[in-house]
Amino acid sequence: MPTPPLPFDDEDAHLSVEPEPAPQRHRGTPNFWIRRAVVIGGVVAVFATAALVVGQLIDTGDDDATSGAISADWSRVVTIDLRTGRIVVGDRSGDEVGRIDSGVRSSTESLVVDDTAVIAGAGSAAIVALDDEDVTEVEIADGSIVQPAGSALTMIVASPAGDRGVIVHGPSSDVIDTDSFAPIPGTRFEWNAVRSDPSGRHLLVTDSGNFASVLVSFGRDEPAYVVGLALAVDAERIVTAQNVGAQATINVFDHDGSPVSSGNASSVRAAMITGDEIQLVTVEGEIVTMDATSGDTESSGQLGIGQIESGRVATSGDRLIVSGAEGTAIVDEDGSVVVTFADLQPVATPWAVQGSRCVALTDGEVVTVVLLVDGSIENEATVSEPLFASADGCTIATAATDGYQLISPESITTVRTAGEIAGLAPDAATVVLELDRRLVLTSIGADDLDAVDLGPVGRAVAFS
Repeated sequence: MPTPPLPFDDEDAHLSVEPEPAPQRHRGTPNFWIRRAVVIGGVVAVFATAALVVGQLIDTGDDDATSGAISADWSRVVTIDLRTGRIVVGDRSGDEVGRIDSGVRSSTESLVVDDTAVIAGAGSAAIVALDDEDVTEVEIADGSIVQPAGSALTMIVASPAGDRGVIVHGPSSDVIDTDSFAPIPGTRFEWNAVRSDPSGRHLLVTDSGNFASVLVSFGRDEPAYVVGLALAVDAERIVTAQNVGAQATINVFDHDGSPVSSGNASSVRAAMITGDEIQLVTVEGEIVTMDATSGDTESSGQLGIGQIESGRVATSGDRLIVSGAEGTAIVDEDGSVVVTFADLQPVATPWAVQGSRCVALTDGEVVTVVLLVDGSIENEATVSEPLFASADGCTIATAATDGYQLISPESITTVRTAGEIAGLAPDAATVVLELDRRLVLTSIGADDLDAVDLGPVGRAVAFS
């Protein structure tokens, strides 16, 4: 039977909402209007076990664009017992509608995307279809769960040695196991650098054991093997780089592995496919535009963020988030610099760069939420662990002394409550609190804590 709502008659259990005005929005270096020495650390582990991901293609506000970010819509709350691996599915009111035994004991990571949950543990992993309660055991011990750059709709159970990956597309529950799909001896997949198109159905990964890149596509019967390091992929093309010293050959292929073109540039660290052009960023920060058909290249600009370390395509597919030794820059589909932030880097957790509208940056003390389309600052504030974000990436919830803090584009609001925050719904309208060793679901800004008991602590929480 469903657990009834908890009674909250204690005065301390009532919400007290105290909004603060948002800072003036602007472009460029943040003003850091408030500062406290709170270093962001350990957020990756928090998010891995309390993943708030709901996957489906969603409208970003542009009729011509879809996003590989998570959806703000949700109808179910999912809890995963970290000790037993049992999954309990509830509706928006918290009433239980499903109970599934995943078979994974002492889980170390979990993630939910749309109708699919993935759980990893010391002995094995499991893929669980939440709708039909089908469980697929994955014999990977000590596996990690990673997501590709460019999409939040796909999950990968990666073996510690990199010799295998089980790839799961959340919205469809489709699964590809590289042991059967791409069984090449000596494989060592670089899963932490895998690329995807926004749909999450075309993944390009470097196989450093065989000095090649492999395209894994749902709906295709076999992989495509191409030379070079994985750089970028979309629904039609593959881009790789062969770096030799300070120079690189950039190769473009069709999805069947057929060569399309090649071009030359300085050693490349990041790339984004935008229609018939490819935007490249070299190790020295030069932006180079390459014609995908002819291979012709021309310089498009220069980034001033020091030596380039990495780049990640936003889930919209039309923004490249580039990290350098001295800051972060956003590059658009034409190769123009949208904005540059000195001394800021993406927050060290996947959701920081997977929002449909915003990216979260930090200097180690202050988190700055930046609108991807024009580089304007939505808000900035110091934060404390744990840290959660909405589906669009523009609202962040964080712990506060007497409750939790909600950092949205409109304001910074402190919600006074006896509970500690344990999760934020993708629409940023509902939170999960830890109160008296129980997890409770409640709406933000309610006059009183009309909460629903989700069970004891020791469970990961997700929304679907």
